Amino acid sequence: MYTAARQQMTRLAFSFLATVFSSSVFGDYVANQIDYIDPSNGSVANFTQLWSINNKGNALGTASFDRGTTSFSFVYDPATGNYVRPPLPPGFDGITSDAGEIGINDAGVMTGSTFEPTGVRGFTLKEGVFTFFSAPGWAETFPRTIGNPTAAHPGGLVVGFVDDGVFETSDSTNGFVYDPVTSAFATINTPSFFTIAHGQNVLGQIVGGIISDGSSLPSGRWGFLFSPTTGADPILGGTVNYFRVNGIRTAARGINDSGLIAAAVYDATGATQTYVGASNSFQQINVPGSTGPLCPDGFTLPGTFPEHISNAGQVGGFFMDSACTTHGFIASPASLPTGTTSSGAYTFSVDVAASAPIFISAPTAIGYDYALGKPDPRFASVRLPLGIGNNKFVLVVRRKAFAVNAGQLFDFRAHGFEKGVKAFRVACIDPAARLHPVNSLAFPTELTFVEAGTFTGTQRPLITADVDEDRNEELISQAECRQRLLSRHDDDGEADD
Repeated sequence: MYTAARQQMTRLAFSFLATVFSSSVFGDYVANQIDYIDPSNGSVANFTQLWSINNKGNALGTASFDRGTTSFSFVYDPATGNYVRPPLPPGFDGITSDAGEIGINDAGVMTGSTFEPTGVRGFTLKEGVFTFFSAPGWAETFPRTIGNPTAAHPGGLVVGFVDDGVFETSDSTNGFVYDPVTSAFATINTPSFFTIAHGQNVLGQIVGGIISDGSSLPSGRWGFLFSPTTGADPILGGTVNYFRVNGIRTAARGINDSGLIAAAVYDATGATQTYVGASNSFQQINVPGSTGPLCPDGFTLPGTFPEHISNAGQVGGFFMDSACTTHGFIASPASLPTGTTSSGAYTFSVDVAASAPIFISAPTAIGYDYALGKPDPRFASVRLPLGIGNNKFVLVVRRKAFAVNAGQLFDFRAHGFEKGVKAFRVACIDPAARLHPVNSLAFPTELTFVEAGTFTGTQRPLITADVDEDRNEELISQAECRQRLLSRHDDDGEADD
């Protein structure tokens, strides 16, 4: 049982969480810091930039151990809980010739650019095979994202930008869309001194940013939204609308299937901050530690920059902290607790739709019990957050234990609980996560439910690593916790939980 002191600490943590992450337009966002970890030796990179997150839980980024002087691409694999480096193309040495992946779709197909003595080409990487392409009539080709396969474009569409290699006119760069199956290529009529077309969605909408010369728009950075005129096919042409968030310099980067846009906004100091919204309604997402004084280099300011927004509303990108170190981040649109029970459990009240993901969040602990309120629909699935310690957890349902990695979708019905479940436990969380200045503040848990209703349940933090009972006893290590639980094979079956 919790002591009064522990209950008070829990309530203070809840109050601090609400203060740090409070938002007003679309709800609350909580952020987790993402750093590349070398799976062979556990070394943590001192530069991590997150580019994309797909619906399978893969996170694609760039990392470095010398603050970006030499860098490499990586993909987080939720099946193993490890970061994997994609191979270089045959004949590339990573020094005089290199390749960098930036976009990944749900099929695991990636896209990016090569850097070679002869110039810059685009490529796709599918099942270990590189396929290269260059935009006709342009010096350099820079793909940024690749969409999911559709009936019209079974290989997905690649979106990016091209340049003339000169950068002297307002037509030196432009956005493009490319079909890797048919090799069809089209610019999207966003010429400027420097254009980046980046995000795309299932409706064929594309977002990005330009630098205007002042002839048709006031000079400086503008975000843009391209919308196709024929169905959802951007290759057939479309219209472009330019915008600024709150009238301030803006660069749009991500758009999801609901039309929600993630954009970087340049504040009065020149630092970038992350905003999410649509039309003229945007809200800022705060990442703890991403503000501070000018860096030692004399011109860089801490801040955040988004690169992607998922259909669930999660925003991925990177931020520079007050020590001027670059990290990846994932910000999740989470429902925060409405209060606490006498035992220290966080309470919630969230309307839910069948199979539609929601996020709930509380400060990081070493384990949690999740339970429904009496009238609530059952839990259908759970997905646990990336960036929490070593990204490895144990999920306990009734008396059965499962090893689960961050980003890995666990469907209760597919694991023998055909009606869903009323309660489950997340155990064996890496204790190091509780000491992390950012990740200790939030544990955004993605939940789905078997039917529509309201979640009025609880998320109760555990205070010991012995997860058979929440007893006051000596803490055990994460490794011992995992060994104890994963050695289990018993289960109460389909008895009502």
